[in-house]
Amino acid sequence: MANVGSKGEVRYLETFATDSIAGGSAGGDGSAADGIAWLGSADAGGTPFVRAMNAARGLHIAGATDATDNDMTEFCGDQLMFYAQTGHSEVEMLVQFDDVTNLAFNFGFNDDVLDASNSLPMELSTATWTSNAATFVGLVYDVDATNDELHATWVDGDTDATNAIATLRFNGMAPTNDQWLYMKVEIDDRGTGNGARATFLVVDHNGRSMEKVFNTTITRTTALCYYFGFENRSASAHPCRIKLPGWVQSIA
Repeated sequence: MANVGSKGEVRYLETFATDSIAGGSAGGDGSAADGIAWLGSADAGGTPFVRAMNAARGLHIAGATDATDNDMTEFCGDQLMFYAQTGHSEVEMLVQFDDVTNLAFNFGFNDDVLDASNSLPMELSTATWTSNAATFVGLVYDVDATNDELHATWVDGDTDATNAIATLRFNGMAPTNDQWLYMKVEIDDRGTGNGARATFLVVDHNGRSMEKVFNTTITRTTALCYYFGFENRSASAHPCRIKLPGWVQSIA
């Protein structure tokens, strides 16, 4: 693990040089404990995220779904520690999948450490959002959507973003099989009575980047955590790899 700081903010980058994940077991959730910075869960038959190493990917963590449709595996921070009112917060990661044509994933800030709904915080079917979380802001990829591309979105107090799907969509930006995808989500305070400003950045393995910025309805006092979850969308198992999850937070 690496902790680096500068005046006014704390920066954290996880290298997994030490084992800091409570991965639990298939069908269970990880539990907070001394030395644990991250929690994981996997539905019955799935594989929770654990440290892995090979020449092609270096040190990373790997998890998997099983072959049950909509099986889910999650990885998230162990604390609800981010608030828009703090000033500035961001979360980032590199992620890689084996088959992007049969899955959905969410990445960003969530109001549950391991989502209590036992489903992804946000799902997109055709052009209709389903919010399973009360508050989430982040990136969504779902092959049940009209376009198999990344979308920015949020829900606050069970009220979904009302922006047109075409506005939220990252046109032409999607993960590629067995290639790293970089994602970052930022939230910034806009003062009392205003929802947080959110910035969404995606960079593919060819170095192509896209960014979107929205003034959201995310309440500045809501406690959030670092969140990633993925589900299969067919009766087939899918592995996932993650490198260098990190976060930044203004010092309150």
